[in-house]
Amino acid sequence: MSPIDLNGACRPIKLLLFDCDGVLTDGGIVLGNGRFELKAFSTRDGMGIALWHRAGLACGVVTARFSEAVARRAQELKFEEVHQSAHDKRATVRAIRDGRGLRREEVAFVGDDLIDLPVRHEAGLFLCPGDAHPTVIAHADHRLQTPGGHGAVREAVDLILSAQNRLDDLIATYLD
Repeated sequence: MSPIDLNGACRPIKLLLFDCDGVLTDGGIVLGNGRFELKAFSTRDGMGIALWHRAGLACGVVTARFSEAVARRAQELKFEEVHQSAHDKRATVRAIRDGRGLRREEVAFVGDDLIDLPVRHEAGLFLCPGDAHPTVIAHADHRLQTPGGHGAVREAVDLILSAQNRLDDLIATYLD
C-alpha cells in the first residue's frame, strides 16, 4: 500500500464510485435460466449510501458486467452514476469526473480486482475491500477491514465522512 495521509485524502471527496462484484457483493453470481441472475447486496452498504446522500454527496457504480440486479439496486439507492459494461473503467471514471467538473482529489473509488487498478490514476483515493486480490491490496491507498458484499462500502463511507467531520452529526439524526 502506498503511504498517504488518509484523513487528508478523504477530506475533499465529493464523489464515491465503486465496482459491483466483489465490492457491493461478495463476488458470487447465481445464474438461472436465460439471463436470470441473482446477487446479494449488504443492507449495511445501503444504509451507508443513505448517509452519503444525506451529506449531499454523490455516488455510483462502475462495473464491467451488465446485470439487471445491479440496475435495480442502483435505482433503489438512487445512485447518481450507473455505468455497466464499462470494460475501460479508467476512461469511464475520467469521463464521469470531467462531466461533473471534479478534480482527481475529489473522487474516491473502491475496487477489488485487477480490472479496477487503472482507476487509481483517476481517483484521489483508491480503497479496496479486506478480501481484495493481493495485487490490488498492494497498490491501494487503504485496505478496508470489511470484505466485499459485507459492508465494505459502508466502511468506506464512514471513513470518509468521519474525516470530513460529518459522520457524528449524521448519526445524531438517528438518535433523536
